[in-house]
Amino acid sequence: MTIQLNESLKECILELCRNIAGSRQIAAACLYGPWVCGYADEKTDINVLLILESFTLRVNTYSESVDDFNVSILTVNRLDFERDARGGWLGEFFSEKVTGPYEPLKNRNYLRLKEVETKKRTVLELLENLILEFPESSHEFLIKKEYFMYEVMMRRARLFPSLTYSFLNMSKKNVRRKNMEAVMDGYVEALDELEKEKTVFRSDGYIKITRNHIDAVKRRKSRLPLFLKSIQRIALPHLLSVYSKTVSSLIQDQRLFMENHRKVNADGLVSRLEDPKKYVLLPTPLGPVPLSGKSDIEDVARKIIPEGELSEIRVKNIGGVLNEVYLLTLTRNATEQKFVVKRFRDWSNLKWLPLTLWSFGTTSFSVLGQSRLEKEYAINKFLHSKGFAVPKIVYISPQKRLIFEEFIEGEKLAETIKRIFSDNKTAEDAALVKEAGRRVAEAHSLGVSLGDCKPENFIVSKDEIVLLDLEQATRDGNQAWDIAEFLYYSGHYSPPMSSTNAAGIIARNFIEGYLEAGGKKETVKKAASARYTKVFSVFTQPHIILAISSICQKMGRE
Repeated sequence: MTIQLNESLKECILELCRNIAGSRQIAAACLYGPWVCGYADEKTDINVLLILESFTLRVNTYSESVDDFNVSILTVNRLDFERDARGGWLGEFFSEKVTGPYEPLKNRNYLRLKEVETKKRTVLELLENLILEFPESSHEFLIKKEYFMYEVMMRRARLFPSLTYSFLNMSKKNVRRKNMEAVMDGYVEALDELEKEKTVFRSDGYIKITRNHIDAVKRRKSRLPLFLKSIQRIALPHLLSVYSKTVSSLIQDQRLFMENHRKVNADGLVSRLEDPKKYVLLPTPLGPVPLSGKSDIEDVARKIIPEGELSEIRVKNIGGVLNEVYLLTLTRNATEQKFVVKRFRDWSNLKWLPLTLWSFGTTSFSVLGQSRLEKEYAINKFLHSKGFAVPKIVYISPQKRLIFEEFIEGEKLAETIKRIFSDNKTAEDAALVKEAGRRVAEAHSLGVSLGDCKPENFIVSKDEIVLLDLEQATRDGNQAWDIAEFLYYSGHYSPPMSSTNAAGIIARNFIEGYLEAGGKKETVKKAASARYTKVFSVFTQPHIILAISSICQKMGRE
């Protein structure tokens, strides 16, 4: 049964606050902790946050007895509290008291204002973290509003493990709904303000981040180091003295939790908290997938074709140098459906070092599996929405680093390049190279650089150029690299000591298509520079590189 504090006791507590304040004005006061959250017992301290005007001690803790209850009063100067709410000046040690459930004793409106201000800043920080961690797929994120509450709990619990008991206690079944609603109310108001400021927008009940905000976050540098310095210089000396006096409340939270969970191992309690990744989702044709998703190949197969209708699952390894790539064949009623499944592994030092050395000073490659997975997913989705021929994303399993795409039948453009170099070319082959140039220019016009623009990553399917393997693609990347890689890499198919005629046909047709589709001449001209030619001199003959470079330079300035 939940024990409540009566109004008479609350008035006595407020009178105690007045005695502590003395001649100073009380800016605000509130109850917080177990008594407000509904899981206290008779032995539990009553926690009070007292905000005073012109409090010369800046921060302090008082412990008094009222009607056989011990009352712990955390006291802070108003200006310091406001700086903590505005910028985490005191590590949110004080402002966090109004981000959880609290009960105002004085100046309700002021406390609400600071609650929303703190939560709004927190939401902005969490959005920035999402954008920096997922620079491409953040455009696609479907965020449930509860994400912000649970992410804050998880981060604080990891930073101060003793807080885990508090969060678990307030999440108990009999008090969970009331407490979560109390916390979420301020986050909803903060999100409303951010929507008015064009930082986020609502879509089908989800929160989405605006393109402008994503771009702004990517452009600016993180201010975290400055924040940490201010904490170290100013906040910590004050906090350490106060924190030592508030440890008893954390010990009481631990006692209250363990009394109801005697057989629970205290190690790993953080994992009992709600996983915030469940509340950030990625849209797929099979429904939104949370970042916490762990579906394996067989799980997804049964999502594609419901159980009872699926008669056979075949998985065949079809290679992949830097990823694991599988052909998934599903049979239903004697009809086959084929999908490509990629597992994005982290590249070890030995695997990515040659790439780094090869492209050093010219471009950079994403080596982490998560980074490549999110680029493949997000850029594919973006280009598909703009009418590009790309494999349709069917599903994604973030924790397993798996992506499921439709299987595209066709011939890789590398075979076309080989025919041109072998003098077995047809008029259609030159036209296909020109069409590839068009596709690259159209992607560039949307601000997308493909990153890995080898002919092998273009496939000719039903007389259409389809873009494959977008795991290195980015918005606002190095567009000249795309042109250089396609042309100079194509040159390595040239037979030894052959003429430059075939290389010229490839370069001129590709660049013509690129420029006709709106590609910039200066981008073509950049591809002629030594910055790019040196990269491919390892495996493309010098006279072929020179011929292609000359054509880029000429067509880039005409």
